[in-house]
Amino acid sequence: MKTIALKATLTVLVAGIAAWGLVGTARAAHIRVDLSVPEQPAIGQPMDVQAHFHSESDDAITDMEVTFHEEVSFGGVTSDVELGRAVTDEDGFAALTYEPRTAGDHEIHVRYTYGDGEEEDAAASLTVPATGQQLYRSTAGVKIPGLNVWLLMALVATVWAILLSVAFRVIAIAHDDDAPSMGRAGSIGSK
Repeated sequence: MKTIALKATLTVLVAGIAAWGLVGTARAAHIRVDLSVPEQPAIGQPMDVQAHFHSESDDAITDMEVTFHEEVSFGGVTSDVELGRAVTDEDGFAALTYEPRTAGDHEIHVRYTYGDGEEEDAAASLTVPATGQQLYRSTAGVKIPGLNVWLLMALVATVWAILLSVAFRVIAIAHDDDAPSMGRAGSIGSK
């Protein structure tokens, strides 16, 4: 009985040491990411999103490609949208210029691959306040310098008046009884 308890204790002890060793190894290769976003974002205003990549010992991670992305919903469909890519500089910074298109809560993610090729992700949240200003303005219509709406309407009305005049004349000619008729031989005015 004592040998079974001793074997179980040794097994648990060896498994604990092995788990501790694995945790230490994974931790040594882990990257810390500090993702910063502006405190006062606005719709349609470009802003800088920065990610600082460094090791546990605060050494900068350089020349690493990162992808900035955001999960968005439109028309009932939710998808992950890539905002851009960047490469970390000599200080471990990667930056992206981001322009929010909608009001509300946004969560910006940065995805990177490091060490054993496993993909990792870090995120930062920001809230874009709703404003009365529209992001897009309609540009419908014809924009010709010096040509205003009234002049354009007069031109269209004149064209329609000419077309209607021609149509009435064609109808009048078709119903005119005095018009020469075509004979059997196809000559005009023969009796």
